[in-house]
Amino acid sequence: MAPEAGESGRPWAGRHPSLADRSDSLLLVVDLQEPFLRGVAGRDDLLRRCVALIEAANVLGLPVIATEQYPERMGPTVEAVAHAIGGVRPIAKMTFSCCPADGVMAALSHAGRRTVVVCGVETHICISQTVHDLLSAGYGVHVPADAVSARGTLDHEVALRRMVAAGAVITTTEATIFELLYRAGTDEFRALQPAIKRLSAR
Repeated sequence: MAPEAGESGRPWAGRHPSLADRSDSLLLVVDLQEPFLRGVAGRDDLLRRCVALIEAANVLGLPVIATEQYPERMGPTVEAVAHAIGGVRPIAKMTFSCCPADGVMAALSHAGRRTVVVCGVETHICISQTVHDLLSAGYGVHVPADAVSARGTLDHEVALRRMVAAGAVITTTEATIFELLYRAGTDEFRALQPAIKRLSAR
């Protein structure tokens, strides 16, 4: 028997498991603090894409978790991202991976989602270590390659290859948003059109 079609709004029963599903996904925003953004490739584009992912999460009801690396020394999350996450209080950490930080795994467990979309900096340090640890803990992980960045192109590219080899899904911001939306013609689709259009702004 063919899988039931999904025109009702629920995902089609035959949908590939590597596609993001809003009912089982959350967004993890990693260390978007000014000292770490200095010198990263495409800083403004990176922030625009991270904010778009946060806006999509807010519209579609995905839980959002944010972290800050050593905020006493490195300062808070940058204003544009802090505004987008609203009432979400970033979790302070000292480890490069988010997973050992007090409160992160508890927040993931409380959210009850098994797929983590990860954005932030830097690709080869905090992002890569977090992704590997999430995979080890049994989570599915999606990494929009244009919503993570590093100071060096080689570091960024090698880290993405390592994450793929470990089992992460490497994708893009726009692909992730459209997978989470699933269909056109909804209030959510209309609400996210400005964010989607900003992704291609120069």
